[in-house]
This record gives sequence, C-alpha cells and structure tokens, in this order.
Amino acid sequence: MQNSTVTPAIYISYAWGSESEAIAKAIEEEFQKRGQSLHRDENVLGYKGRIKAFMEQIGRANYVILVISNKYLHSVNCMFELVQIFKNRNFYERIFPVVLDEVNITDPSERVKLMKYWEYETESLSNEIKQLKDLSNIQGLTEDLNLNAEIRDNIARLTSILKDTNTLSVNKLLASNFQQLFDAVQKKIKIDSENESTIIAKQETTNHDEQNSQNIFVRIKAKIFGTTAFFEVANKNKRRVISFGITAIVGVCIVFLALPHLSQDTSFENVSGVESPTVVKDSVISSGVQDSMISAPPRTTTKEKEEVPISNVKYIVELVVPSRMANADVFVDGKRAEIVERGLISITVRLRKKNSSHHFEVKDGDESCMTDKLIEKDQLKLTLCD
Repeated sequence: MQNSTVTPAIYISYAWGSESEAIAKAIEEEFQKRGQSLHRDENVLGYKGRIKAFMEQIGRANYVILVISNKYLHSVNCMFELVQIFKNRNFYERIFPVVLDEVNITDPSERVKLMKYWEYETESLSNEIKQLKDLSNIQGLTEDLNLNAEIRDNIARLTSILKDTNTLSVNKLLASNFQQLFDAVQKKIKIDSENESTIIAKQETTNHDEQNSQNIFVRIKAKIFGTTAFFEVANKNKRRVISFGITAIVGVCIVFLALPHLSQDTSFENVSGVESPTVVKDSVISSGVQDSMISAPPRTTTKEKEEVPISNVKYIVELVVPSRMANADVFVDGKRAEIVERGLISITVRLRKKNSSHHFEVKDGDESCMTDKLIEKDQLKLTLCD
C-alpha cells in the first residue's frame, strides 16, 4: 500500500552501453533534481547481488521506465524484464516507454525481423543442447531455452503495444529535461494513492458498521437475559462459567446414555419376590444355530487378503525427449501420467512409488518410445528415445 509517508518504488529498465545507458543516467539525474529517486541496477545491486531477483522485482513493480533500443530488443536480460512485466497485471498502465530514434517498431517488417531473430535464437540453442551426449544434467540450459521460447512467443504482442504508445521523440524529452515523463509517472502515482485512500476509507466504514452491529447484538442479548450485569459477572468468572457449562453438558449426556440401560434392567425386576416369566425370542431358531451365528468370525475373502495398500509416497520424474515429442502423450503403467510441467525437450510427471519397475511410454501419433525403470528417488531424470 502507498501513502504519503512511503516513497513509491520507480524502476528503470535499459540496455547497458552506448546511448541507451546515457539516456537512463540522464533520466535518473532529472528525477533526482525533482526529489524522486529511481531504482537502477548499478545503484541497487551491490557486490554479489542477485541479478535475476532484481529483474523479477522490476517485473512486479508498479512504475517502470523503459529505455527501448535495438540492443534492448535483442538482449535476453532486457527482454526477460519486459516479459516479467507483461506477465504481471496491467502491463500498459505500469510502463513509461522512452523509445530511441534507432528503433522502428511501427514498421511491420521490422517486427517480423525481431520475431525471426528470437525464433532463430531459440532453435539454435535447442540444436546445441541436442548435440550433447548426456542430457541428464542440463537444468540451467533448459531454463535458458525456455526463456528464449517465452520471448519468442511474446515478442509480437509486446512490440504491438509499444508501437501503439505515443512516447514522443527523445529530442523533445531531452529539451524539456524529461518533464513530460516525470509528470506522467507522478500522475499515475497520484491516481493509485487516491484509489488506495478510497479503499481504506471504505474498509474503515465497513469495520465501523460491523462494530456497531456487534454492539447492537450484545445489547439485544442483554435485554433478553434481563440485565447487562449478568454478562459482567460472567465475564469476570469465565473459567467458572465454562467449567459449570461443561459439567452440565457431560451430566446430561451421561443421563441420556444410561437411561435405556436402566429401563431395560428394571423392566423385569420382581419387586414382590415372584419369579418373572422367561421371554423367548425367535423360538423357531434353535439355540445351537444361534450360538454358531454369534460365535462365527466374519469371513475374509481371498481378494481382501491379497490387496496391498498403494504407497502414498510420490516421486517427480523428468523425462528427457526430443523436442518434436515435447507435446506427446505420456503413459505410466498403461495409464495416462500426471503431467507436472512441459519443457521444450522434457516432460515432468508425478507418480506413486512402488516396489517394482514403472513402465514409461511416450507416444505422438505413430511415433513412440518406451522403457521400464525402477524409481527409487525423487527428482530423477530419465532419457527416452535416444
């Protein structure tokens, strides 16, 4: 939440080097002159700072200034930040783009070139990974490959939004010392602050109404029971009241449980000393048959003896497959597998532990591959279709 005592966090995303970094520094200086600091990687990240964690912070930020250059659009790190912002809510409302003159995303052919570039980068990395002899330990490379694919899949939508945003020329922004940019950011901060103030006021009103309702309910209860003094005494002697209540409830339960037995025991009681008549039930059934029915233990079927409980232990297994089969159907022991995640060259499944081997089958149309493997540990990687 924002309020007047909290300075909003404003981040700036840019590509290192050349004109892009110079523009980012100029924006930072102008904002500082107006009493507003910016979160820039060089100022925030110290020695051994986690770069990815900082980029994820940018992705969640409410106010992000983007310095878009050709280098930015071809950088994995910069595009990672942009994709993170896009994946969170209200992408358009949270960004404040500054597009350098060298960028021409209004031209459809230039946007197509960008799409081709990220398609090539993704396919090239995928082919490099496939040439490795051992694919069982490529976790970091898999993450890089998935990131390239994510950029490839979103680059068209991202550039379409940017081209539809009037960003003014860099020369106009420089001439005004980025006044238009500063005003746009401050306007958004003010709107967010007013909206949050309204939400807080509504919440306070709701809480006040609820408190009044509770007070009215307490007064009504006091009237029903005669006087509010009763509640005051009860409040001061909570333990005694609770103890008395529990004792009363237990006593009532005991009476109700014992009542049927008391009535049964006294129903044939001979007060005068005369022997009561014997009551015979189901006289058609002989006592021998009755004894055998009572004493005979319940039968256990052969099926019940052979049933073995299914283990509740579950393992995660990553199946490494060719990229062409990344969307294939997966079966474990003849049943559809529980899919946890799909990558470009992997399918992760969850299965139950058992003492014998699991039968794995990956099937895509007429192409399939299978293997049997005893799974004895979690997070195992298993290569199929060598």
